[in-house]
Amino acid sequence: MSSNQSLEILAVAILYLCVFVMVVGPAIESILGFETLSVDATRGGERAWDLVSKPQGWVFCLGYVPVHFAYLFVRARLAGESIDSYWD
Repeated sequence: MSSNQSLEILAVAILYLCVFVMVVGPAIESILGFETLSVDATRGGERAWDLVSKPQGWVFCLGYVPVHFAYLFVRARLAGESIDSYWD
């Protein structure tokens, strides 16, 4: 994987974080009543525990997996190659 591909994946992760915190997270919170994940929360280990101790945090973490693989699939298809050959 080249550095450009690594930067693309990082950009997808950051975009996912922003969209989740601004759109998806509040929607989940209003529909299901989960606590909102706040960007103003504490830092370090306490912040990490707040993330994994809330159901919305698990949705956030597990939701990235399909986003990541969808990106890999779409990016490879746009390049006209199979996923395996494109990302090796």
